[in-house]
Order: sequence, then C-alpha cells, then structure tokens
Amino acid sequence: MRVTFIRHGASEWTGGSRLCGQTDVALSELGHRQAAALAERLADRRFDALWSSPLRRASDTAGYIGAVIGHAVVTDARLAEMDLGQFEGARFADLPVGPGTFRDRWQKSPATVRFPQGENLREVAQRAWTVLQELYDRHPNGHVAVVSHMFTLSALLCRVQRIRVARFRAFAIDVGSISTVQMDKEGFRLLLLNDTSHLADVFGASALCSRVLPERR
Repeated sequence: MRVTFIRHGASEWTGGSRLCGQTDVALSELGHRQAAALAERLADRRFDALWSSPLRRASDTAGYIGAVIGHAVVTDARLAEMDLGQFEGARFADLPVGPGTFRDRWQKSPATVRFPQGENLREVAQRAWTVLQELYDRHPNGHVAVVSHMFTLSALLCRVQRIRVARFRAFAIDVGSISTVQMDKEGFRLLLLNDTSHLADVFGASALCSRVLPERR
C-alpha cells in the first residue's frame, strides 16, 4: 500500500503564538489557497481512499482534495492532532520556564511527557498507527491519502523511519506538505518527505512551519 500523508493548510492560528492541538480552528484565507494547490497537485493521481482528521482545518483541506480525486472524505478521530489539554489556546511566551517546568520536561522527554489533561506524543503515535493498520487491511495494494496534523504525522513518520518518536524534531512537516511512504509486509520505504513545491506560487507558504514548543537554541 502506498500512503500519501498530507498536512492541512494554514489555519487562522498558524504562524502565531497560540498553541493549537484539538482546538477546532478553521483554515485561513492562505490555508484555503494552499488546500486548493494541494488538490491541483494530486488531481492526476489515482487513490483508493481519502481519510482525514475530523478537525476543520484538516477535513476542509481533504474536501478540496476529494473534490478532484473523486472520493468522499472519511473522518476518523484517531487522526486528530495531539490533545494539548490545559495548554490549548495558551500563548507560548506565557508558559513558565526553568528546571522542572513543563517546558523543561517536554524538551527532555517529548515522547512521554503528557500535556496537562491532554496526551503525550507516544499516545498519539499509537492511536494513529491503528489507522494505518486498518487501511492496510482494506487496501493492501492500493493508494490512500491521509490528511492530518504536524504532531500526528511526525509521530507516524518516526515509526515509518524506525526512529524514536522523541526525535520528531529531526524533520519538518510544514503546512500544506506531502510525504509518501510504501507499506508492505516487509515494512516501510520512505519515498517523499515534506514536499511543498506545489506551494511555490502561494504567498507566505515557505514561512509557515509551526512547531509547538520548539527546542531551545
């Protein structure tokens, strides 16, 4: 099975300082243009299924794609972004800093540190992985498109590349990007990672890689 992973277009919060996990923020004007560019990029490919996170920024992006590839969007909560719990909508600059704070613990152990009243990255990887397994059972020789979010896709692609989920910062998953893998009984082969070439003519596209709680520099 071939899987094309797609990160949704820019939302109304993308590029700002507010933390956005499962807050259901809509696509921005730029995000709609990026979604249209994604649809045009994928228009000549044959897909057997189109699955998406139910959050609007993802499902609306998937709607653009579905309209050109001829598939209805199947939404699944397992593809939603990581639940940031109490930090949903908080501003990064307002989070406490220093030894023992959440920011400190997150930098050291991002796979296992749970957002207060939310999830950790390992849990996100586990729930999203079950979607891939189900899709493989349904379309072992097919090509499926999956529209999701930065943390969710990063966690999945870590497992594809057989690297620890804690190393999700080793690569970027930009808004509007495409990544493709080949999945079979022998494992996975990464074919494409974080391709945004289809956004070259979309203003602002190159500046919109949102990374929640980045590493210290």
